[in-house]
Amino acid sequence: MNRAGRAIVATSNAVDRVCLTLAKAALLGMVAAIALQIVARYGLRSPPSWTEELARYLMVWGGLLGASAAFRRGMDPAVTQPGTGKGWSVLLARGTVAVCVLLFLLPILYFSFFGPGFDPSRSFLMRNLARTSSGLGMNLIVIAAAIPTFCIVILIHLAARLVDGPLKPKGLEDAPDIG
Repeated sequence: MNRAGRAIVATSNAVDRVCLTLAKAALLGMVAAIALQIVARYGLRSPPSWTEELARYLMVWGGLLGASAAFRRGMDPAVTQPGTGKGWSVLLARGTVAVCVLLFLLPILYFSFFGPGFDPSRSFLMRNLARTSSGLGMNLIVIAAAIPTFCIVILIHLAARLVDGPLKPKGLEDAPDIG
């Protein structure tokens, strides 16, 4: 692997570590918010209005960040097995994965930043900039930003998977294949 390939893989690995840490934090925060909701509802008979909304937003961020970590490890749903075979079959499988990912993500990224007629003011993010959540009073762009963030992270991981393949999960070398 050349210097550029190593840089792509290193960037992907660093982004993956951050995403996985944030996904774990979001999961813990979601559990804490739900636990508080349960205690306040059934124990105190006075549930706060913001806990359910916070748990939902943390679920969105945690789910998308966790999905990006799964993609980096090749644990995403797949039609092909890009790591198996030799020569052209591996290239064809990786190319198929790349084309499918790009066909899915590029329109999402486009409409996240631009609206019809290449108008940024009509984009998904700008439409959410003008809205606030009812329970938390938070600007909804914070939640909407999860979608383009996820797309950009997946594109970084796709580049790393094309260069070096998926990450090998630690401790699973001897695990039985359930596929």
